[in-house]
Amino acid sequence: MRKIVFLEGLPGVGKTTLIKKIKERNLTNVYTVDEIIMESLKNVISNDENDYMKNDEMKINKYNKGLIIIDRGPISTLSYNQANSIIDGNFDATPVKLWFENIKQIFEENTKIVYLTNYGYDYYLPYNKENDAFGTIENQKLLESISLYNCKKYSNNVVVKKYHKKDVEAIIDEIIN
Repeated sequence: MRKIVFLEGLPGVGKTTLIKKIKERNLTNVYTVDEIIMESLKNVISNDENDYMKNDEMKINKYNKGLIIIDRGPISTLSYNQANSIIDGNFDATPVKLWFENIKQIFEENTKIVYLTNYGYDYYLPYNKENDAFGTIENQKLLESISLYNCKKYSNNVVVKKYHKKDVEAIIDEIIN
């Protein structure tokens, strides 16, 4: 049997740090999945959303037993594309919405979403692009509201955690127990 925990949240909030710390514990029957596992996406930003959809599917299917903790999941891909379609009226999120409809049943299985937020205390801008959901603070605020909405819409097991680095160990304990 497997249980999946999706770590969700804005860039720089601490998802990858949590994954790294969980890996360091070498826990039995606990598996972690990095945000990017598809080789063609490592160290490259792709403009093809099909790559990210395939990457999400690979993450979900990487392990078939145990506790699986995934750095970002399909909710992130859906929300990012929905935000981009609002920010840039020429951006078409339809392919991602259709894909999500076909895989959303994963949230009806033995899954949990842990949404990490610092409630706007600090933002990390991976790049400065006015027409991208990650590209400005205002865009990230929009993305966070869409992400939280989608988490609650598609999963009945969502935990929103205010995150500070000093809380790493407590949050890990909550995730794995």
